[in-house]
Amino acid sequence: MSGAAAPNYNVSGQLASLSQSATLIGTPRVGIKETLGTGLLTTNATGSALAAESTATIDGLSFGLDSSLFIIPLSLLKISATTIQSYSQANSVGGLDASGHTTIAGLSLSGSALGNLVFDASLFVNPNPNTVLFNLAGLSIILNEQVASGDGVTFSGISTNAIAVRFNNFALGTGLANGAVIIGHTQAAAWAGQPSAPVPEPTTWAMLLLGFSTIGYAIRRRRLAFA
Repeated sequence: MSGAAAPNYNVSGQLASLSQSATLIGTPRVGIKETLGTGLLTTNATGSALAAESTATIDGLSFGLDSSLFIIPLSLLKISATTIQSYSQANSVGGLDASGHTTIAGLSLSGSALGNLVFDASLFVNPNPNTVLFNLAGLSIILNEQVASGDGVTFSGISTNAIAVRFNNFALGTGLANGAVIIGHTQAAAWAGQPSAPVPEPTTWAMLLLGFSTIGYAIRRRRLAFA
């Protein structure tokens, strides 16, 4: 039996800030802007012959998606939180097992895409796995998103996303948005034999998801696409 995360790893004190704007093809009067900011980021991974675990903590989250028509701004979606933590573990003690959990403090959501819905953030401090907070018109917000992998006999793994914002043909002006924003990602895995490949460090994932793939939606109009 063996477990794997990254090699023992700890990074703290990082900040993330990202902003991207675009004008929809064929509609120069309609624009979009996506922003993401955080305070302190802390990630940690530990692994041994029998177990592995990883955590990612984000303080001061601020995410926004805005559109504009004739330079008049409109807030489509805003998500903020005081602290978010994602945790994943896997072990092979007495059989393969993998699990994860998420903790969210001070969650706040607003924006025209949510209509008049009001969310009681106190209900989602420790959300159940795959809690669908919102799902309408091509926009879904999932808390404590967990994706299991493996057969439970030779391999067992899990990926945990504290907050997943997914776009599926979500209308932006005259275009459609497809993709996802993943905030607070961790993963861990355990094998009945030697692992075939190392698991990425949590910070690698944090940088990828918070620094690059966060803006990985595509605005599609007819056959044209750009990001």
